[in-house]
Amino acid sequence: MSNLESPEKIAIDIAKLERNLNQVADITFENEEKEVYDRAVDYMNDSKYYLEKEDYRTAFGCIEYSHGLLDALRMIHGLI
Repeated sequence: MSNLESPEKIAIDIAKLERNLNQVADITFENEEKEVYDRAVDYMNDSKYYLEKEDYRTAFGCIEYSHGLLDALRMIHGLI
């Protein structure tokens, strides 16, 4: 297991993503944006599930994908 896939790193990434989700909480997403947002949340939840199952590689992949989706929405709305 690489350092990137450590349980501690994944937990930190999940906490960061939750902060970023709070940043967009007041935005009303519609249509495709809503689908992207929902997928980001789903991947975050998948990451938590795989972290609990000690499948760190899958947990890492899920959280990183979730970050990418959410970052795209944050860029579109001028938040980053």
